[in-house]
Amino acid sequence: MAVLGLIAVLLFVALASIRVPVWIALLVPAALYSFVSGQPLLFPAVNMVRELDSFTLLAIPLFIYVGSLMNHGEITEKIFDFADDVVGHYDGGLAQVNILTSLIFSGISGSALADIGGVGRVLIDSMKDAGYDGDFSAAVTSASATAGPIFPPSIPLILYGIIAEVSVVSLLLAGALPALLTVAFLMLGTAVIAKTRGLPSNSHRASLGKIGSSFAKAFPALLTPVILIAGMLGGLFSPTEAAAVTVFYILLINTVVYRFLNLRYIWNAATETVETTGTIVIILGAASVFSYVLSVEGVDRLFETTVLSLSTNPIIVLILVNLVLLFIGLFLDPIAALVMMTPIVLPTLTEVGVDPVHAGVIMVFNLMLGLLTPPLGLSVYLSADIADEPVWNVFRETRDYYVILAIALLVITYYPPLSLSILEYL
Repeated sequence: MAVLGLIAVLLFVALASIRVPVWIALLVPAALYSFVSGQPLLFPAVNMVRELDSFTLLAIPLFIYVGSLMNHGEITEKIFDFADDVVGHYDGGLAQVNILTSLIFSGISGSALADIGGVGRVLIDSMKDAGYDGDFSAAVTSASATAGPIFPPSIPLILYGIIAEVSVVSLLLAGALPALLTVAFLMLGTAVIAKTRGLPSNSHRASLGKIGSSFAKAFPALLTPVILIAGMLGGLFSPTEAAAVTVFYILLINTVVYRFLNLRYIWNAATETVETTGTIVIILGAASVFSYVLSVEGVDRLFETTVLSLSTNPIIVLILVNLVLLFIGLFLDPIAALVMMTPIVLPTLTEVGVDPVHAGVIMVFNLMLGLLTPPLGLSVYLSADIADEPVWNVFRETRDYYVILAIALLVITYYPPLSLSILEYL
């Protein structure tokens, strides 16, 4: 038992190590397994189609479309101006603005990379113009985007809910407070770094009138996450319906409020959405087939037996699981890692009494840290490209923020009420 599963894992690692595209590295072992085990050759395709046949999954392209619409509109600038007026005078200045802007933007787009792609250039260029080093600006942008994938709407949490068969609404709501805590940690850490390095900040605190003016301009966009959370809390719509409502709302405010709407704008956003969605879907499908192979071969049971043989103490088990996920995140795209590892890790966590909703928040946040670490580090590569800085310089600047995020992970892991208390209002 599990021999073929372990061989499949080793083959995947070998393919990934020579930089074979992730979806191919996942699909080849699954296809070979179907051949060796005597299953129909259509086995991988059938499993991919079955996994992707989900109404809830429609929320993913819709939320991606929302992020793309914001990228091509004027909402990003309005959010940035408001954040600058609110926190720009604190130690760290535009680094603090970067963090707050990322939180607001993530509450609309639901994706770390969409966050960086949407506001990254505005944030990094503004910081460089104000005298911040480009590598530090890119590092802050990468780190601040990490909170996005657990703040509603969260694309990874939606995927986890589908895989684990857990309420997506509960998951989205459970991620709100941990995301806010993470932002608070990042802002406190940035203040310490700013004092140590003597980083600039706005010389004067914005007046209430100026804050009120920028708030009024940004208010329609700021209302988006409020509508989403209130709507799901009140049971007015499902996550997929919430995504559709968000698309309509963004188009509405761009038309009525910001007077920015044309066919080219809609077409460019749609094209970008199709490209991004295609990448996610093919990885999701391939990872689901690979995960099925591991499950059939009993790798999940082997993992549970191995971990529980070391300890049945929830504290120790959570440490072990977090270490495994952090290691996986070094080499695997978070979406692929989530699809592959959820069926393996979740039974072990539930066996020691961890709530599946809490487990989802832990897993998603943990795997997002992989966006900051080499050799994969997609957030860092994207930010470094925008900043036009050597990627290893940005990785070096990210180290302090990685420590801050690791502390946030420990708090999220070992204080379940942070995630679960809001569910009492459902």
